[in-house]
Amino acid sequence: MKTEVHPRPPAAPENARSVEAAESVATRRAAKIVVSVIAIVAAYVSFRHQFGLARLAGDSAELAWTLPVLIDGMIAMASLVMLDSSRRGLSTPWLARVALVLGTVATLVANVAHGWPGGLTYRVISGVAPVVLVIAVELLMGMLRRSVVAPPVEVVDQAPADPEPVTVEEPPAPEPVPRTADEAARLAYEASVVDGKPISERGLASQFNLNRHAAGRVIAAVVTDAVRAYSLTHNGELPPAADLTARFGITAKRATDLVMAAYEVDPAHGPEAADPEERMVRPELNGAAA
Repeated sequence: MKTEVHPRPPAAPENARSVEAAESVATRRAAKIVVSVIAIVAAYVSFRHQFGLARLAGDSAELAWTLPVLIDGMIAMASLVMLDSSRRGLSTPWLARVALVLGTVATLVANVAHGWPGGLTYRVISGVAPVVLVIAVELLMGMLRRSVVAPPVEVVDQAPADPEPVTVEEPPAPEPVPRTADEAARLAYEASVVDGKPISERGLASQFNLNRHAAGRVIAAVVTDAVRAYSLTHNGELPPAADLTARFGITAKRATDLVMAAYEVDPAHGPEAADPEERMVRPELNGAAA
């Protein structure tokens, strides 16, 4: 059975949500600007320290500036590679992690070495810039990794058109539940025959808490119905007992007895004289011995 459901038109965006989204964007932009300014200042101080260290070591001015570029540039390089991997959903390359650690240690050592002649206080002051630089760069990369560019949402002022009804197909009605253990046993046995793995009499009795006589009666009823259906579709002929043995998992003697019992429902006319209601069986069992 199908039911037509008319969905409601989408509600207009709320002003409160728009204001909240705008404030969130403004906060993120302000945080990025502040972190970027701090990173630039720390990078400048670190550059001056390492440049001075290189000059003290005897490098010329033309070469001294390359030392801070190489060391602090390694930190920026590693952070950018990690950002690219995160945005593409890939794992961070191990070499980028190693480069970040080595760059952090190198810039810290170079800055502290620059302030070493000035005593403990100047050494500590010289070590502040590289620490702040690394923290600021990682904070900025983290904000960039978590930033998601949302597509612009077009708001239409005019009322939307009536949506088309959606057809919902209702689930089928559940199958009837057997009321007795005999009925449940019969359904289970018929299903096992259809699957090609008929349940034995002992197994049927154990599964449904029946005695062996009751389980045998259930199997006999199913086989008898199949024999009658076969006779009706084959001009009164009876199925071979061997076919029943293979199909229903019974012995040849019992298959012969059940065939004769089904035939002798009415001794005067054979299977055709049986009550038509008694000949009705499950469709999948009608060809049991075909």
